[in-house]
Amino acid sequence: MSSVRIATFNVENLFTRPRAMKDGMGQAGQDAIDHQAELNRIVTKPVYSPADKARLIEVDKVYGFSVLNTPANALVLLNKIRGQLYSRSQAGVVTVVAAGRSAWTGWFTLRSDDVAWAATYNTGRVMAEVEADIQICVEVENRPTLLRFNEQVLAAKFNKAFPHVMVIDGNDERGIDVGIMSRYPIRAIKSHVDDLNANGERTFSRDCPEYLIELPSGRKITILPNHFKSKRGGNTPAMQARRKAQADRAHAIAKDASAQTQWVLIAGDLNDTPDTPAFASLWQDGFVDVSDDASYPTDRPGTFDTGTAANKIDYLIMSPKLRTRLTAAGIERRGSYHPRSWKPFDTVKKKADEASDHHLVWADFSL
Repeated sequence: MSSVRIATFNVENLFTRPRAMKDGMGQAGQDAIDHQAELNRIVTKPVYSPADKARLIEVDKVYGFSVLNTPANALVLLNKIRGQLYSRSQAGVVTVVAAGRSAWTGWFTLRSDDVAWAATYNTGRVMAEVEADIQICVEVENRPTLLRFNEQVLAAKFNKAFPHVMVIDGNDERGIDVGIMSRYPIRAIKSHVDDLNANGERTFSRDCPEYLIELPSGRKITILPNHFKSKRGGNTPAMQARRKAQADRAHAIAKDASAQTQWVLIAGDLNDTPDTPAFASLWQDGFVDVSDDASYPTDRPGTFDTGTAANKIDYLIMSPKLRTRLTAAGIERRGSYHPRSWKPFDTVKKKADEASDHHLVWADFSL
């Protein structure tokens, strides 16, 4: 047996992030997120109704999709590949000329900006300080980006690169995926992007992938990175129901996996607190979070913002057999800028420097 450290961290993107999701965007940012999702639902239809076309024209007034050069401050962009969706007359009258999906090829995206280098550097510093053997990463753009971060930040700046890096692109169109970096070989991968809930919708906002990792002992552990539906835009009953469906399905996947490998871990940003009724299924069959251990911080058990109990939204949830192997657990907060609550890294001098609003959660296991 050897000590294995596993960690989860919502990095809030590594190199680029949708401008609408940045701090301080307020209602305009939320509107942009909602508009992008709504417009993409409309344009997938085989035939655009008069109401669909009227809505496309109405939202065009906000972002200027129909003009030759989209305004630099537009939070939503039209990515047109073939054909035309809009037409604008010399008098400035906008019409939707596409009859439906087959008439053109394209989609709507959120405008992205570069993440400040200080924030990216401090993200690497958080991981380097913790030195996890298996690092779950939430809100990463894609696998090539995570590879670049591994090579150009963790390796080049901290000499802490991981030999195994994987991301499966999920259901979120904004570049908000879950990934994993490991010092041990990944022996099998299974995706659940197409799992459906009771309403016939895709269950997971991103994915609930299964990574089977071979440990130095020769035994295997199954890791399930997750990022449940957020509360952004209001914690509506529909959002709560979506998180409940995700929790129910994640637990079912984990329980099935535990029949193959007794060591199973559900990890990531679940966007709600442990006492929410939506998470009742997560605590069935002996599964518990590492916060159950006496070594876990009790003064500030939260993992987001100021770390209060109401901000406990990041998890390492263990199967019963894995729980017996836990030796210690903790939170690395110094990459987040709250100097009145704790002393941040000396490279985190202001809010814009912080690695993330989230804090890294780690746990040590004798495996």
